[in-house]
Amino acid sequence: MTGRSAVTALAVEPPVEASSAIAPKRRTQTERREEAERRLLDAALSIVARTGTVRLTLAAVGLAAGYSRGLATHRFGNKAGLLRALAAHINVRFQDQMRAAPRRRSGLDTIRGHIEVYFGRTDRQWTTTRALLVMMTEGLMDQTGLQADMAAYNRQVLTMFETQIRAGIQQGEVGADIDPAAASVMLLGTLRGVMMQSLLDPDIDLVQVRNSVLAMAERSLAGMTAR
Repeated sequence: MTGRSAVTALAVEPPVEASSAIAPKRRTQTERREEAERRLLDAALSIVARTGTVRLTLAAVGLAAGYSRGLATHRFGNKAGLLRALAAHINVRFQDQMRAAPRRRSGLDTIRGHIEVYFGRTDRQWTTTRALLVMMTEGLMDQTGLQADMAAYNRQVLTMFETQIRAGIQQGEVGADIDPAAASVMLLGTLRGVMMQSLLDPDIDLVQVRNSVLAMAERSLAGMTAR
């Protein structure tokens, strides 16, 4: 290219301007509201796991989430509303972990998957589980007003177990003599009891316990089919 051609080429090529760069997509109001709610609930989760619900304040949750003192009140109304939303948030987090796990067949295989995910989570602080167990324990105290919400949370889990046990009975892998409601209470009680002991005593080997719970669940649910 001659000198004249080079000058001409440069003359017709417009300079790159900063304004031509693609601007980041602006979030919608709904997206901002959803992010704020998630951050508030994550902050509440961390606080409850550390100090419980009795001394929890909405102002502290707002500040911990990086917002104003009044945003949690504006979003949830009062402390009871916040804790109700927190219970739902905990359930959503666990369901997300279940969906991220390998797909399971209905019946006993889904129960196995639930047990494996329950004991196999990667948060070594067990923040979600610790907060849930704290809320359930404090739900026994009248002044917290948590009992109804925690009972409702438990019913969701129990219903899932009952549905899968009934599916197992229909498929012939769970004994026909098994009472789905009673077996679900025993199974959930085992999981929660083991985790509470583990939080009190970190030396408990959860891998070995998980394997034992899996074997125990299969033996107990086999019922008459194993005889």
